[in-house]
This record gives sequence, structure tokens and C-alpha cells, in this order.
Amino acid sequence: MHRGGNNPSGNGVGDGDGGGGGGGGRTHDSTYTLYRLGERLSTGARLYVETGRADGLDTDGDSPNSLHSFTGPPIPQGEGTSVTRAFLDGNHTLISIMARINPSPDWFVGVDSFQLCVEGNWVDTVTVELDPLDGGTDNGFTFTAANWPTQPQGIAYRITSRYPAHPAGSFYYPNLPRLPPIATLTFTKVRIRTARRRRPAVLTRRVFFRVN
Repeated sequence: MHRGGNNPSGNGVGDGDGGGGGGGGRTHDSTYTLYRLGERLSTGARLYVETGRADGLDTDGDSPNSLHSFTGPPIPQGEGTSVTRAFLDGNHTLISIMARINPSPDWFVGVDSFQLCVEGNWVDTVTVELDPLDGGTDNGFTFTAANWPTQPQGIAYRITSRYPAHPAGSFYYPNLPRLPPIATLTFTKVRIRTARRRRPAVLTRRVFFRVN
């Protein structure tokens, strides 16, 4: 994951020296959800976006529909790159990632169920531009806002240049048609490995991707 200084305020991911965690992710099938816009975050995802603690995400990932759980190294400053690897197979062709924006009330970036196998072919490389997302768990409008829990918990949503429409908002730039992307994710196919599993005796093919 690469995070650049695209925030119109002139800062990177956060105010001052703010940065963010490298994030956590899962490769999975179509029945698994790490997070989804328009829905409430799970307990583990809520803990992560509010505090940066990823142990709840690890618990959320304990599912037969999730193949591989992975994390990336943190980005300590507003700009930088975090690199990790993830593997998928023919039954688990989707990838979901969350990376907290730090400092922030409950903001993050990520992808939900991004498809890396199209019409039976694994993608060689693809880059996704990321917008800031709100976890719907805190009412703060600025990077360093005091804790202000949303009661009852709201839904996760995309932050835009005009929403939330609060003049003090860190991303509120109503003169812009849209915010520039705050980060990018690049998925690059590294290799395909075939392994033999003894019981039952089957061949499995796993595809490894570089994520940065």
C-alpha cells in the first residue's frame, strides 16, 4: 500500500507526522466479509479502526471461507509504502483489506472483496485508488478529534469532499468535485505454485500476490 500527500490540506494520511498501520487483510470466497460500506462494522473491525488493535480482525478472520490472513508493516509517517504478500486459490479469488488512518476518529482505507481472477485468468497487476472511509463508530470530524462515540453505531461510508458537510471537517472541500485518492493499492502476481495434499489426495494450486 502506498500513501501519498494527496490530502488537499497539504498533509499526508494524518495531520503533522500522522501515518497509519500497514493494515490487515484476508483472501476469501464470496461468502466472507471483512467490512462492507452501508453496513455496521464487526466488533473486531470497530476495535481496529478506533484503536489500531488488529487482534479483533484476527478473530474475525477465523472462518472456513477465509483462506489467508496477512498484515503489512506500519507506515509511520504521512507518506510511505507498506509491502506484504497474500496467496489465493481457485476457491478463494477475492481479497479484502483494511488500513487505519492514524490519527483519526475511526477512518480507514481499504478494498472489499476485490476480484483477482477474471474469467478464469489471474490478474497480472492492477492498481486501485483509495478514498478515505468512515467506520460509523465515532462522530469526530477531524484527525485529532476527541473521542465521541456514535450511539447507536452507524454504518461505514465513503467520505467525500462534501460529506460530512461540516466546515471543520478535515476532508470538507466543497469546491472540489471529489477528493484526490489518499492511497493506492497495487496487486502484482508473483508466482503460481502447485502442491500435493495427501489426505485427501488432491493437487492444489495457490497464487501468490505482492501487495503494496
